[in-house]
Amino acid sequence: MLKTVMVGAGGYAANYVRRILAMPEDFSLVAVVDPYATTSDQYEKFKHLPIYNQLEEFFAEHKADLAVISTPIHRHYEQCMVALENGAHVLCEKPLVPTLPQLDQLADKVHSTNLSLAVGFQLSFASDMLRIKERILSGEFGKPLCMKAIVSWHKDWAYYSRTSSWAGRRTSKDGKLVNDSVASNATAHYIHNMLFLLGATIGEAATLENLEAECYRANKIETFDTITLRGNANGADIFYTATHAAIGAIQPLMEYKFERAVIEIDLAKAGNTCTIRHNDGRVESLPINIEDGEWNKLKFTAKNIAGAGPQVCNAQTVRPVTAVLDYVFANTPFQPFKEDFVTVDMENKYVYVKDLDIHLMEGHKKRKLPSEMGFLWI
Repeated sequence: MLKTVMVGAGGYAANYVRRILAMPEDFSLVAVVDPYATTSDQYEKFKHLPIYNQLEEFFAEHKADLAVISTPIHRHYEQCMVALENGAHVLCEKPLVPTLPQLDQLADKVHSTNLSLAVGFQLSFASDMLRIKERILSGEFGKPLCMKAIVSWHKDWAYYSRTSSWAGRRTSKDGKLVNDSVASNATAHYIHNMLFLLGATIGEAATLENLEAECYRANKIETFDTITLRGNANGADIFYTATHAAIGAIQPLMEYKFERAVIEIDLAKAGNTCTIRHNDGRVESLPINIEDGEWNKLKFTAKNIAGAGPQVCNAQTVRPVTAVLDYVFANTPFQPFKEDFVTVDMENKYVYVKDLDIHLMEGHKKRKLPSEMGFLWI
């Protein structure tokens, strides 16, 4: 049983608290670190435990086998370092850190302490997705040819003005690097998963090369709410599109084309349907249980610490997706949509670009960047 300190308890972190408490055979929650712990919907379940404002305060008085970190992005690097320096393994929610230098420093610390650091990309932890990767690694589908993903999730002003005030920002109020965007956070799964599936082993991801990206924004934010990028990884073409600035929703659509089969995943369909269309005419219909991935983040971490299983997603696994985002932030201008195409909806308190989801889908199908499609909103 792992003595576990939970760093963060509200918002998404409350899901971790709930699951940790439901797995007493693997985890013993010994403390919570969160200055706003009383606002958590799980507070009644952990209020009897020691509660701290800072992780350093906890380690000044206690030890832990594992620190589970689910806090704003700009806190991850320092909190991971504090945990590792105090002898605790780490499970950190994605994104791990904004830049490659921070990631490499964490990887060095993991190596020097002989501890583990897992990263919570739950889509890649899902058992169904792992089985697909095993089939890819076995060579069943042949060589990868093209991997595509598109997502359209609309976000309102409340999303960008949360009290934590880091959404859509390059830096936090206290000057810490954030680099938050539609690609860095909410839809990062769908870049990472393509590279993850193309990795040479179960715990590796492929490196994206020849990267081209275009970034746009309709919201008044520092970064971008719309992105299209493409490149190559492990011999396959990669194409990814995501936006928070369209009214029309596109639940994650993934298409992974191989020599002998095409894998289609539609998270809008009941059961998150995965369809595998083999070139010989066979068609498989499989589920993709994302909730299973939420549990597996913790289960696999416990097994790995016990020496009973590999790390599915660690600092080295997420290096390729971190490299992509690091490159985008360093080299890509964030271009505002032309004002004539941006609608400000004062009643519902959001902005949107008319038909943006339709336009992006057109480019997605043709694997073309917006500038190549000649869209008028550029």
